[in-house]
Amino acid sequence: MMTYLRLIARFCQEKSSEIALFLLTEGMIALVLFLQEIDLTAFKVAFLLPTLIFVIYQSFACYRFIQLHQFLTRTSVENLPRFPDSTLIGEDYQRLITDLEQWSQEKYQELLKFDKDLLDLTKLWTHQMKVPLAALDLMAQTNQLTQSGVQNQLLELDNYLNILLSYLRLQNTSTDFRFETFDVADITRDMIKKYANQFIMKNLSVSISGSWQLTSDRKWLSVAIEQLINNAVKYTKTGGVTIQFDDNMTIKDTGIGILPEDLPRLFEHGFTGYNGRNNQKSTGLGLYLTKGIMDKLELTVSITSQVEKGTEVRIEKN
Repeated sequence: MMTYLRLIARFCQEKSSEIALFLLTEGMIALVLFLQEIDLTAFKVAFLLPTLIFVIYQSFACYRFIQLHQFLTRTSVENLPRFPDSTLIGEDYQRLITDLEQWSQEKYQELLKFDKDLLDLTKLWTHQMKVPLAALDLMAQTNQLTQSGVQNQLLELDNYLNILLSYLRLQNTSTDFRFETFDVADITRDMIKKYANQFIMKNLSVSISGSWQLTSDRKWLSVAIEQLINNAVKYTKTGGVTIQFDDNMTIKDTGIGILPEDLPRLFEHGFTGYNGRNNQKSTGLGLYLTKGIMDKLELTVSITSQVEKGTEVRIEKN
C-alpha cells in the first residue's frame, strides 16, 4: 500500500504544473461567474464538471503511470519486450531501445572477435617466441654462441615483441598519430641498418634510390616498413633487395615468391600461406599489422609476386 501511495505522490509531483494550471484556470472561471452573479446551480455545474473530468483523466493517467513503472522495474535488460506505450513518444523510445540493443550486440560481437583474435595471437606469439629462445639455448649448450648469431635471434625476439605491442596499440581507437613531413628514405635506411647483420649473413645485396617526402606518422610508418623489410630478408636466399622512392615506395626482392592463390589473402589475420607454413617462422601477423597501419595512415599497400622470381611491394597515397 505504501508503495502505491509513494507512486501516487510521485505522479502528483510530476504533474504539479498541470494541476496548478488547472486550479488557476478554474479559479479565474469561478471569479468571473461570481462577478457576473450567475445562478448558483449553473455555477456549480460550470465549476465542478471540469473538475470531475480533470480528476477522472488524471486518475487514468496515474494508473497508466503506475502500470508503466511496474512494467519497467520488472523488465530484464537481457530480454527487452516491446514498450507498452502506443504514443508517439513511446514509439520513439521503443525505436531507441531497439537501436541501443542492436548497437550493444554489434559492440559485443566486436569484443568477442577481438578477444578471439587476441587469444589466437597470444598462442601463436608465445609459440614463435620459443623459436629464437630455443636457438639461443642450443647455441649456449653447444658453445656456439657468436655475436652475429645472438644478434639475429635477439632481432627475431624484438620483432615478435614489436608486433604484439603494435597490434594491441593499434586496436585502441584513441591511438594518437603525430603527423609530420619527412623523407621515407631516411627511416628506411634506419631499418636497413637494423637488419644489416641478416643481410651480411645471407650475403644479400641492398640498394636504396630516390626520396619521398611524405606527411605521415614517422613511428607507425616505421613499424609497417620494418615488417615488409623483415619479410623480404626472411624469404630471400640469394640476390638482394632493391628499394626505390618516387612519390611512392617500392620494395623488390629476389626471393622465393608467393603463390598466386595466396596473394588475395596476404593481409588477412593469421594467414601464413604456403611459404609461411614451410618456413615455420611466420606468424601471419606482420602483413596484417602493416595493412592496419596503412589504412590508419591513409596509404595503400599492394603486393605482386612470381614464384622463384621475387616479390614487389608498393606503398603509395590513397
